[in-house]
Amino acid sequence: MTTMTMRQRITTGLVSAAFLGGALVAVAPAASAAPATAPVASSAGVSAAPNCPMTTGVGYYCGYYKGTAYTDFGDRGNKVKEIQALIKASHYSGRLAIDGVFGNDTLKAVKWYQKRWMGDSTPDGIVGPNTWRSLRWDCAC
Repeated sequence: MTTMTMRQRITTGLVSAAFLGGALVAVAPAASAAPATAPVASSAGVSAAPNCPMTTGVGYYCGYYKGTAYTDFGDRGNKVKEIQALIKASHYSGRLAIDGVFGNDTLKAVKWYQKRWMGDSTPDGIVGPNTWRSLRWDCAC
């Protein structure tokens, strides 16, 4: 019997849930379905998960920044956008805009990522070498 990693189990569960959700919508009566042109409700500052493909020599890359410079609260720019996009792509469901500002929402998201995906019992919210490595190579993107 093959042993599945926790990430594989979660991915399998998410794929199954997405498939089941789509199947349930497909069999719902047409009268209860929303018109195709109805806008999708969203929270302010929350966007769909970005596309962050695996890139040779970089790891997962969302198109904003290819480096791994130390980043923490108060920083701004493309490296922060890259972090925000990578975290959103790793199934973060909280409020997080990809705006390049490392504020309270980004701090909360980084701590979530560190605890959830890195097993850090005391996440510090700092994106240093270990967090960058995890985001680039271990991300559930």
